[in-house]
Amino acid sequence: MFSTIKGKILCAVIIVMGISTLVNIFSTHRDVGNAMLAAQQDSALNILHSLDLIIEGDYHNLLREKRSLTLLKRSQLKDTAKIIASVFAGFAAKDKSQGPRALEQALAWLETAPFDNINYYIIDAQSNITASSNRQVTPPSFKSLNDVKHRNIAQVMQFDNLTQRGDFAAFNLDQSQENASVLAYFTPFTPWSLTIGVSVDISRIQALAEKQEKQITSSLTDYTQGLKIADSGFVYIFEESGAALIPHQESKSQAMSTLVNQLTGNLINDDIRQNASPEFSHFRYLPDNPDKNAREMIAYCYHFKPFKWYISVIIPLQEIKLPAQQLVIRQSVIIVMMSMAGLVAIILVIGRIATPLQRLSSYARKIPKLDFTKPMEKSTPVDDLPEKYKDEVGDLAASFILMRHELSRNIQDLINITATRQRIESELGIAREIQMGMVPKTFPGLLEFDQIDLYATLQPAKEVGGDLYDFFQLDDDHVVFTLGDVSDKGVPAALFMVVTRTLIRVFSGKDVSPARMMTSINNVLSSDNPRTMFVTLVIGTLNIRTGQVIYANGGHNPPIITTRDGARFIESKKEPLVGAMPGMIYSDRTLTLSNGQGFMLYTDGVNEAMNTEGEPFSNQRMIDEVSNNRNLPSETIVLNLLECVKKHAGAASQSDDIAMLMIKFNQ
Repeated sequence: MFSTIKGKILCAVIIVMGISTLVNIFSTHRDVGNAMLAAQQDSALNILHSLDLIIEGDYHNLLREKRSLTLLKRSQLKDTAKIIASVFAGFAAKDKSQGPRALEQALAWLETAPFDNINYYIIDAQSNITASSNRQVTPPSFKSLNDVKHRNIAQVMQFDNLTQRGDFAAFNLDQSQENASVLAYFTPFTPWSLTIGVSVDISRIQALAEKQEKQITSSLTDYTQGLKIADSGFVYIFEESGAALIPHQESKSQAMSTLVNQLTGNLINDDIRQNASPEFSHFRYLPDNPDKNAREMIAYCYHFKPFKWYISVIIPLQEIKLPAQQLVIRQSVIIVMMSMAGLVAIILVIGRIATPLQRLSSYARKIPKLDFTKPMEKSTPVDDLPEKYKDEVGDLAASFILMRHELSRNIQDLINITATRQRIESELGIAREIQMGMVPKTFPGLLEFDQIDLYATLQPAKEVGGDLYDFFQLDDDHVVFTLGDVSDKGVPAALFMVVTRTLIRVFSGKDVSPARMMTSINNVLSSDNPRTMFVTLVIGTLNIRTGQVIYANGGHNPPIITTRDGARFIESKKEPLVGAMPGMIYSDRTLTLSNGQGFMLYTDGVNEAMNTEGEPFSNQRMIDEVSNNRNLPSETIVLNLLECVKKHAGAASQSDDIAMLMIKFNQ
């Protein structure tokens, strides 16, 4: 009746179904019971999870409200401390003219200041209280006062140990009272080497937290009373001390805390403590209960550490196993019936499925051998199957047909995309070569002067970038140098950089004043600038005979000067960006380099280079590196600084273009 393939499939399926039926019937009696036990255990764990979520949510609400009130108190303390420090600063400004009277006047003002509910403390550099509005804090008691972190307040809040940010501390002024806590803020006052401290009572916050904790216990009691856990399961919660928060309602004759586990010989409370942890766990116990027959119980428990609560869901083991045993019988009957029905269905379906599957299998073996680099024919050997079979076989055939056409189309698209990408990468590579070819690379290049030691470098973050440097001989006595940073990156920035460099060379032949050159360049760039791009720019001239440097700074980073003593920034009034808007006026700045001194320009790709943790290289580190190498040649200074930046960045990708130019004057 069936072909060889169909017969083999049918025979194999019948054998597999028969074996599976026998195995399922055999294993059901062994496995389903355990599965039902696991299901009941999962139910108990779900209850435990729900209790955990309720307690966790209520705890976080309590913590959030407490934190909100605490933050409000901290803000009040900071504002009060700032007011005191501000007034003290006014008195300190008069200190030179009035002498010690300034401090006396400041303390006199402090005694009359209307700080509602906030106490103040003025502490000298030797941790002695010189003024205080809190009579509970005396000089002897202050030096022995510890906060909740067990820190000695007098030592930690001493003037020399405080940072400018100040510090907070919470402590109890009266050890005989539980709710006598205060929150204090201490900040240094540098002009007089004093510590200004302010404090506010927070006992109300603690009392409110205790009240909310009682409300949480009450709501948990209401919730657990409405739970049905098997027939006689229950929830048991007790504190670290052993006091029951939610006792078993049926155990009034004998408290849970006094029951002994006959399996271990320990109190049940002790077994719960031993097994409970932040993760859910379980153990079994047999209670020593004289009032009724003891039943073996299973307890699922965990420890909620913030409240120091031990939470358990306890269920009689027999109540879990009984439904499992009943399910085993029903499961076995269902398996037999389903197996018989499955055999009948397979006999009817196998013949209809085998033939088209064989055709699909043959077609699938041909697909890997097809050449998808060429356009494919629309027809396939299985085109008739979707129309003939309006079921999963037809859907499978349609999927094969679609797969073939989609593979062909996707490979064609991939070929085109790859070609386009290669062309773009090639063009960007050429653009990078052109850009790098425009900046001088031979140092000092056309400059044939022994008085100059000049070196520069450019490291674009992408294929092309917006940083630029240039230098050229203006006449027998002067050299023009420049360095800038365009506001964008990539090709637009590179084009803007080329235009800027060209304008510098053009206007340098018309005007030797860097400021007037920059004004002219700004007017040209801003007159036709649809993308509103701009450049931070430094243009300078160096007199190789005298060492005089005249330069203009259009919104760029301050230059660095190296001397015999080290390196420092040349700070000056910041002038407008170049190209942002027309009509800007720039000014010349002048300095004279002595023998061995250097003048360095850089872009923010140096000091703002980020590592993988998001930390910048920083101005200080840059200055330190230049200072340490100040006596070395310009090339060594630049290359050493570049190497330090790369080591700092590590595996982090370069986020901005890097450009540096260093000139040393050798008279």
